[in-house]
Amino acid sequence: MNNLTKYILFVFTKNDNPKEFTEQIADELTVISDVPNVNYYFGPESSVFTISTLDSFEDIKDYIDMILGIETITYILLPYTHDKLSYGLPTKVSEHLFNDGVSDYMSDKTSNSELNELEVRNMIRNQIKNDFFFDLSDSDNDDDEDEEIIKLKRKKRKPTFDEVFDKLAESGVDSLTQEELLILKKLSN
Repeated sequence: MNNLTKYILFVFTKNDNPKEFTEQIADELTVISDVPNVNYYFGPESSVFTISTLDSFEDIKDYIDMILGIETITYILLPYTHDKLSYGLPTKVSEHLFNDGVSDYMSDKTSNSELNELEVRNMIRNQIKNDFFFDLSDSDNDDDEDEEIIKLKRKKRKPTFDEVFDKLAESGVDSLTQEELLILKKLSN
């Protein structure tokens, strides 16, 4: 997967249960990740996530805006490469965040991480309501936002070169779709 773009996402917000909040965001991010898992680290008021994806920056940005675009949640999304990143973290945390795959460290997700997207949104709304005492139930565009998130999640991602090549090897050229043929043609030039 040579065309993967790596992103680091910093999320800042006060929360009564930062572990659950962070795990729920990680679950949402798995939709756009093209590696086995989303790595994360969190503290009482912040979380850091690393994801790798084949999607464009605009698609990633739009998705992050939809799941975190609430005034009380501050976030920063940045693409990164290992050779252009400097940080000061304990070795174990550094290896976990930047390993591009499954890590034993902090991977004991609770059953709460299996919540669906509406439950996640409701949890975020309730947290905001509890922290800032205003009612979000009158919001007219909540259904539109939820529908857009569902559309993005259902959006078919483009197959990777490796996936297309494997299909070609297993089933022959006649099994490839027009999109897969275009991917082979683009990458063969």
